[in-house]
Amino acid sequence: MEIFYFMVFGCLAAVVAALELSKANRDRINTSPAFNAFKNNYLVVYSLMMAGDWLQGPYVYYLYSQYGFGKGEIGQLFIAGFGSSMLFGTIVGSLADKQGRRRACVTYCITYILSCITKHSPEYKVLMLGRVLGGIATSLLFSAFESWLVAEHFKVLIFN
Repeated sequence: MEIFYFMVFGCLAAVVAALELSKANRDRINTSPAFNAFKNNYLVVYSLMMAGDWLQGPYVYYLYSQYGFGKGEIGQLFIAGFGSSMLFGTIVGSLADKQGRRRACVTYCITYILSCITKHSPEYKVLMLGRVLGGIATSLLFSAFESWLVAEHFKVLIFN
């Protein structure tokens, strides 16, 4: 069954590559070298941020179970994280617009670091705080970085 997924992924990757390579020059957007450099830096940083978020995902449940928590307590921790993301996700976008997108991205890094640090404690309240911080960080990850890229792109379009 695993080979099936690799085959599907390979076929889809080939289709996407063919579509990208078949683009004519008129289909491509010409941007300034400054924006291209920003875009490349953005892709590296955003990929690292997403990888950090994705890599910890499969291991958090196991970590909590090793601390001796049952399914109910672990469920509460996960609900706190997702609930925090739901609540703060409605406001972090507007805060990023008001306070600055770069500042929101730095806030993501700080919040996520604090969230990861709390995972070293077996105390339930500390882990709950970490899940709330992780929810805030996730909201910032999925809003601030992309809005920063879009804002920089529009700066290039307007000033060129």
